[in-house]
Amino acid sequence: MTASTDPYLLRTLLWCGPCDVPMHPHPHCGERTYKCPLGCRKVPFSAEAVEAVTWTAAERRATVSAIAPPFRQSVLEQLLVKVVVRANTPGDLRFIWRT
Repeated sequence: MTASTDPYLLRTLLWCGPCDVPMHPHPHCGERTYKCPLGCRKVPFSAEAVEAVTWTAAERRATVSAIAPPFRQSVLEQLLVKVVVRANTPGDLRFIWRT
């Protein structure tokens, strides 16, 4: 497990459901957001909201609640293949877990 200073917890894990491509970090109006690089979604997703839903799902899957924030990206990369955004809300995610 490695510490990360990357402010985007899901940088390599968040995928656009309709396009099946990785979503990119996209600073928007001073807020951390993710956006589909193909432009299918006009409004970027709040990084904080998507990351919170994903971390809650990881807590249900494994004992990770005591993991310090700098190590969370590494933990999620070990648990997940990808996180797919299905609709236009940060809560409508599909998790592809490593087996």
